[in-house]
Amino acid sequence: MNTAGYSARGGVTPRFAPHTTGHQWAADGTLLRVDYERGVGWIARHYDRNLRVLQQVRGSDEEVHGAAARWALD
Repeated sequence: MNTAGYSARGGVTPRFAPHTTGHQWAADGTLLRVDYERGVGWIARHYDRNLRVLQQVRGSDEEVHGAAARWALD
């Protein structure tokens, strides 16, 4: 699965397609992860460089993927 697009600066900009799970690196070198867990729903996690959770969002597909997109640009 390829969920990354290319930015105008020549780098990779993470972009999760709706209804997909996986991980990507944000522009600042932190890790983004989107998962679907049965009984819980969609979860997005934003990790620091030491793989500690900085932020976490649970909710609908749109809410979770939107949060991951915002984190990718920060």
